[in-house]
Amino acid sequence: MTCEGLNPRVGLRKVPSLPRGPWFRGREITYPVKQPLRYGLDPQAKGHLLPLYEASAPLFRDDLLAALEKSGVDNLQLFDAVLIEPKTKVEHTNYKAVNIIGRVAAADMSSSTLMNLPNPELFGQSFDALVIDEKKAGGLLLFRLDESASAIVVHDRVKKSVEAAEVPGMTFYESGEWSG
Repeated sequence: MTCEGLNPRVGLRKVPSLPRGPWFRGREITYPVKQPLRYGLDPQAKGHLLPLYEASAPLFRDDLLAALEKSGVDNLQLFDAVLIEPKTKVEHTNYKAVNIIGRVAAADMSSSTLMNLPNPELFGQSFDALVIDEKKAGGLLLFRLDESASAIVVHDRVKKSVEAAEVPGMTFYESGEWSG
């Protein structure tokens, strides 16, 4: 799951400093996090605010979160966040910073195609085509992929819920399609 379908788009220019780095571990955050997390929007960009920003502490808009909850997703740790337009100082408070609890080694490595990039042990695998082994996913509806922690994997039920809610710009790749 990602958000690639809205153009033109407003990107993030400033992201908050996180005391223990990016939220890719898939474990509950037990240390204090100063809230709201403050993000600055790109002052030069004109366009749509996205329902999902893949930052070091990812941002999900309220309509996306409602669709996830409706589908049964219950492994998200939420933190108050605000997106600030630097020129006008308008604050968008309809976002949460999200920690996804669950990182699963669910790639079917024999059916997936890897990119030939150096140092996958540092950043995770890069795939030309990723195939998920549903048995390894263990019935989770949404999780981070252990082999490539930036990837957010969702069950088909989640995809259908987000599409039914008409959350704009959301992109879903079928098994074997994703490249990254």
